[in-house]
Amino acid sequence: MSSTAVVKAKTPVERVKALLYALIGPSDASLFPFIPRPIKLLILLVFFLNRRSWPGVWHWRVWKPVFAIRWDSFRNARTLPAKRAWLGNKSLVGKSPFEVVEVHKCFAGLDDCDYNAHLSNSCYAKNLDAARMKCAVNVFPAIFGDGVWMALGGAHYQFVREIPYNTEFEVRTVIGSWEEKWMFLVHYFVSFPKKKGKSSSKPNANDGVPVQSVENGLPSLTTPSSPSLLPQVSVEDKRFFTIPKLDNKSVVPENAVLHCVAISTYCFKIGRITVPPNVAFVGSGFGSRDRRRWFRIQNLRFSSQGASKSNKDAVKNRMSDMFRGEWKTDNEVPGFWELDEYEEERKLRMEKIFGGIHEGFKALKA
Repeated sequence: MSSTAVVKAKTPVERVKALLYALIGPSDASLFPFIPRPIKLLILLVFFLNRRSWPGVWHWRVWKPVFAIRWDSFRNARTLPAKRAWLGNKSLVGKSPFEVVEVHKCFAGLDDCDYNAHLSNSCYAKNLDAARMKCAVNVFPAIFGDGVWMALGGAHYQFVREIPYNTEFEVRTVIGSWEEKWMFLVHYFVSFPKKKGKSSSKPNANDGVPVQSVENGLPSLTTPSSPSLLPQVSVEDKRFFTIPKLDNKSVVPENAVLHCVAISTYCFKIGRITVPPNVAFVGSGFGSRDRRRWFRIQNLRFSSQGASKSNKDAVKNRMSDMFRGEWKTDNEVPGFWELDEYEEERKLRMEKIFGGIHEGFKALKA
């Protein structure tokens, strides 16, 4: 009689243990017996400490908000009434664009730091990629379903104070202003010093550079740590940052240490057609509730004009047509796409801050 042995399948944990044993086990059982075991342990440690830069990790960090909102839509917006309600809950309906404060939490790991054990300059941009995507998904969820997308036109950085290794920090994003084509996002890299005993939690000169003055989400800095293309402002000259008041603590809290200020310029597109920012804002739900814009926007987005006798449940998204240019001839509600309730503040911000930066870079390209 012959007997057959039953081989039990290994679990994933057992397979990982077997692989590690083959890599760093005794020399007679190792895949690389010619490499000393301490060297193999060191290589494995370095590989582990740099896990946040493994292939695919950056893509996951950037696209995680997209996967999250798509999954949420799949679960809660399967029918047209549910989708309409879901968009209303996800959008910032009735809000001012200047009220947006999107927070993205980050960490200065070993893989992101330079030889001085500070966050590398290039990794400010690396972390900002994820912060931008999170802001776009959370602030403009409705228009992405209409076929609109956002194109990055430029990024400018003002480095203020280094971010040490092993520091938890935040990227706080606000909408600075906009013009006919471009929207300006302002990003603040801030950290919060840990309390030491009974001492005050406010940062001092040894902890970093505290935000001395933040007006409408835009800091007034007098002694930056490095040269910048951004205009420098003295204590006596307040014209550059003379901005209408906003709840400053919601942007950069008093106990925060400011490390960097960045500006991103974005434009909205549908296909190859540029969508003015104010039109994209209205389509996203921004604007005074008194204007009842969102009610009409949703009716355009879920229009019954696409219905037919054979398919009475069909709808046509007329918002896509509006973004392609029909908004120019849409005279049903005068001033519907203008957001004139924020025009004074928008113009003031463009005149005092973003207009000069934008025109300066245009002159450099000429």
